[in-house]
Amino acid sequence: MGRLDMTRRVVAVALAGMLMAGLPPRVSAQQQAAQAETDEWTIPEGSEFKLQLHSTVNSKTSKAGDRVLTTLIDPVAVEDREVLPKGVRIDGHVGEVKEAGRKGKGGYLYIVFDTVELPNGEKVAIIGSLTEIFSSEGSDDASVGVEGELKGRGPSRKKQMAIVGVAVAGGAAAGMGPGIAVGVGGVIAALLIPRGKQASLAAGSLVGMRLDRDVTFSVPAANN
Repeated sequence: MGRLDMTRRVVAVALAGMLMAGLPPRVSAQQQAAQAETDEWTIPEGSEFKLQLHSTVNSKTSKAGDRVLTTLIDPVAVEDREVLPKGVRIDGHVGEVKEAGRKGKGGYLYIVFDTVELPNGEKVAIIGSLTEIFSSEGSDDASVGVEGELKGRGPSRKKQMAIVGVAVAGGAAAGMGPGIAVGVGGVIAALLIPRGKQASLAAGSLVGMRLDRDVTFSVPAANN
């Protein structure tokens, strides 16, 4: 057997031994370089993002689970390093939703942000919630509640009380007793108080999102 054949046989036996022992194959220099050229960053819980909405949401027509698409308006930095550039996709879904009702009860829905798509196409799971509306397209009937819900506006408490007062006064003027006037006035007021507004935001609106849990991912290493 020649020296070259012997060398090949030794290499083949060594490789077979490594596979049998469960050892991983050696990472190529190119793969090692690619791994070395990325940095790992964590965006902390509580960080706030400004987003442009690309889906229309409405408490009358939206259903739980509907996808909500947005893009990042302002880049996000950690320790003076931009880790999320402007324009990356940050998407979510509609959570609990309730249509507007009578007696001025506005509709509401929750938007749960769940995914950020990095420039390299990698999708990273997140948990985020709505914080504010910077500008809305086509309607100003929505606001954000203390629990992050998108709420439809309804008549103010002052306006509702004014309607009740007018109805009760009308019953008293008709010669009804106090108790009857109040009862009849309440029924009339319930009919007069307008239906609440739907919670609605059109595509193109600008909203705020708060990150509700730390998120860690890798980005290309900065050139020194």
